[in-house]
Amino acid sequence: MRIVEGKGGYRLVFKKAERESYRIDDMKKRVVIYYKDKPPKTIKLAKIVFNIMREIDEIYVSKSNYSKYILYAVALADKDFSLKSEKEEKGEKVLYIKGIDSKRIAEDRAMIDAEIYAREIANTPSNIATPEWMVERAKELAKEYKLDIEILDRKRMQELGMNMFLAVNQGSDKGAYLVILKYTPKRPKMRVVVVGKGLCFDTGGLSLKPPKHMYTMHMDKSGAAVVMGVIKGVAELKPNIEVWGVLALTENSADAHSIQPGAVVKAYNGKTVEIPHTDAEGRLVLGDTLAYLYKNYKFDYAITVATLTGAANIALGRYVTALLGNNIRLIQHIIRAGDTEGEKLWNLPLFPEYSELIRSSIADIRNIGGWEGEAGTIVGAKFIENFVNGKNWAHLDIASRMIDHEFHKDVARAPNTRTLIRLVLELDKSGKYTKRK
Repeated sequence: MRIVEGKGGYRLVFKKAERESYRIDDMKKRVVIYYKDKPPKTIKLAKIVFNIMREIDEIYVSKSNYSKYILYAVALADKDFSLKSEKEEKGEKVLYIKGIDSKRIAEDRAMIDAEIYAREIANTPSNIATPEWMVERAKELAKEYKLDIEILDRKRMQELGMNMFLAVNQGSDKGAYLVILKYTPKRPKMRVVVVGKGLCFDTGGLSLKPPKHMYTMHMDKSGAAVVMGVIKGVAELKPNIEVWGVLALTENSADAHSIQPGAVVKAYNGKTVEIPHTDAEGRLVLGDTLAYLYKNYKFDYAITVATLTGAANIALGRYVTALLGNNIRLIQHIIRAGDTEGEKLWNLPLFPEYSELIRSSIADIRNIGGWEGEAGTIVGAKFIENFVNGKNWAHLDIASRMIDHEFHKDVARAPNTRTLIRLVLELDKSGKYTKRK
């Protein structure tokens, strides 16, 4: 996709009509979007323009009609996520804009490019995107943007006693890695840590998934992909907020060495954990990761991003991300950032009573609630809460939005990448310098 200052291509105009539709007028070289009550905005506008750009290659918008959602749609229409040997030939998409603020365009472009990058990572098949492959992509990101990077491998995790994380990994012939990418401005106002679940493939372990549900599990690394996109976007835009992107990378495989249902392991923070269900693995990986981070580093906010529970789809469906946490100010910041980027989030409760659902008779806690799946999304977050030490934390369960149903169907969505970049930008605008305790 190219962005060109000036006029060219089909001019985009809006007109009121009895019904909503659009028309490509080749004679007048224009595209008319008809609206009934008011001109479409946010994602609705992006969907319309995306469909238009499947038919034409060049579009022109005036300053008054410019929207980042138009830019978003043109960028997505220009992208082919397939790995086909012979791809459909199509012209490069060009967006002509007259009189628009170049700084605003640069910000919008950086955020959209970050999401597309995250989509590519999340969409890469598991025979390519192994944990080792993900580590190499993280190293490339660190080199490109001059970021500090720390990597813990399986041997180091064994020495540290990260036994929940390793329980998930023990059935795989691939490695386990904890990668920390650090964007550090000269005088940061605060430090925000974003942690992504990076299950490069999830069979469910011995609690084996049915084929229908296993097929898309190369996307179970979407949380880590989102985090990589966030770091890329932040490094491009250079806010005065220190941001760490943490990738928890492994596979959850099924073989003779896999952790068995009913096993009890000791977590990094000393808690004993019963594992009745090996397909509730993301919370095990995130739990040890958070416990390690909280013990060894200081930061103001921690945010976990994970395709954690199928229950999120039952609770909220494909259009909304489940948001949970223990800090209402952080949660409100995230919701507002999502609103700005056209990504809906809904806050679910973490009342103390839900702790009863993960009480174990033989260990401190268990990794599932009841077998009937009661409050599944809340239970998953409630488990993770045991490893945050009461510090400021929010959790995005992106499972229901893992797959794109709106633009490139059946492609990884990498949801809330732009939301979290926007969060950092807004914290930079409103945040005061903090002294971490």
